[in-house]
Amino acid sequence: MNAALRNSLRFRLIVGSAILVTIAIMIAGLFIANLYQIHTTERFRSELDHHLEELVALIELGPDGGRQVRQPLSDPLFHFDGSGLYWQIDQAGHPPLRSRSLGRNLLIARPDDAAWADSTAGAEPVLQRTQVVNGPGGARLAVTIASARRLLEAQVDQFHPDLAWSMAILALLMIGGAAALVRFGLKPVHRLGDQVDQLRRGEIGRLDQRVPAEVEPVVVRLNQLLDGQAQLIARARTESGNLAHHLRTPLALIADEAEQLRLTGHEASADFLLARCDAMRRHIDYHLTRAAAAGTRGAGTMTEVAPLVGQIVAAMERLHLARAIEIRAEIAPGMMLACESGDLAEILSNLIDNGCKWARSRVTIQGEGTRIAVSDDGPGIPIERRADAVAVGVRLDSATPGTGLGLAATRDLLQFYDAALQLDAAPEGGLLAVISFRPAARQ
Repeated sequence: MNAALRNSLRFRLIVGSAILVTIAIMIAGLFIANLYQIHTTERFRSELDHHLEELVALIELGPDGGRQVRQPLSDPLFHFDGSGLYWQIDQAGHPPLRSRSLGRNLLIARPDDAAWADSTAGAEPVLQRTQVVNGPGGARLAVTIASARRLLEAQVDQFHPDLAWSMAILALLMIGGAAALVRFGLKPVHRLGDQVDQLRRGEIGRLDQRVPAEVEPVVVRLNQLLDGQAQLIARARTESGNLAHHLRTPLALIADEAEQLRLTGHEASADFLLARCDAMRRHIDYHLTRAAAAGTRGAGTMTEVAPLVGQIVAAMERLHLARAIEIRAEIAPGMMLACESGDLAEILSNLIDNGCKWARSRVTIQGEGTRIAVSDDGPGIPIERRADAVAVGVRLDSATPGTGLGLAATRDLLQFYDAALQLDAAPEGGLLAVISFRPAARQ
């Protein structure tokens, strides 16, 4: 049994219901079988009592002074040898009278009391009753009526298969009903799961609190958590914007002062200050990008890749028009990634723009599943320098335009989505940048 099935609430409820229903049906079946046997035995006794009354009424005085039965009993089983239904009349000084069904040599063993008792007719177990009556002429007669146990057991045995089939069908119906009840009862949970998916995709901002009372506390607390998270994100964005404003104003003043130093002949000091200001601006931009990405994390928006790549490719072709770079996109139809569209656009723009800057003639974008690869036919990056390529503010070639933040910002954006960036050698000889996202949650 796999872990998903073992941890399924529906599976547990259905299996638990099936076990309880099976136990209950078995107990009920045993009870009904025992009850049927009791009622069948009582019915047998009642029928034998009627036969006994009929037999007593048919006894008359015989020519030899003994007693005889003036006509056969109504039940034909008394007339067939070994049929299982017997009678016998015992009278002191006379041989016993017997039904034809006892044959020539069988006698019913008579107990001392007149109650219903188990006895034998020859070697055959029987259920019998003996009644002592005063016959014609005042003679005392012991009149016995008996039925073979096999007749009673045969009726009970015929009932057992029917009972078993009935109980099995009832069990299946009850288990099916329990499964339907579990499915119906868990519908609110499935609806809640659908709402969580909508929340993850950014289609709704809160969960609907019109849920069963048992689930409502969880939904209320989740909504409170979402509200608190939204407030924290808004506050963080406000604080990051304020921080950027407060830092950029002094930097602008320092840069202006550095330009004044250059005019007074202090070029070395001016260049030093301007370089530091530029580095600080890059770091501010980098951390603002991280803050913006942190704000979108958890929104869970699903973004279709092909249209977004098409827009980026069109922009890059215009941007690098002078170099006539061929940008070829091979994206699987319907490919979706668990990433906010703005963040995915920035990630892909950084990678494609980086490829266009270094490519000699061609950049290739391939996407399938949860993986996108961007490769170029440029000089590539040696293995020992690939770690520097994703470091903040590090530029591998100062002659190429850029800030040194593109791949670093891309790496950090991907980390917010549990995705990874891997740099390798492309088949064309340039750089191969591969981003791998986590699989999207099942809808």
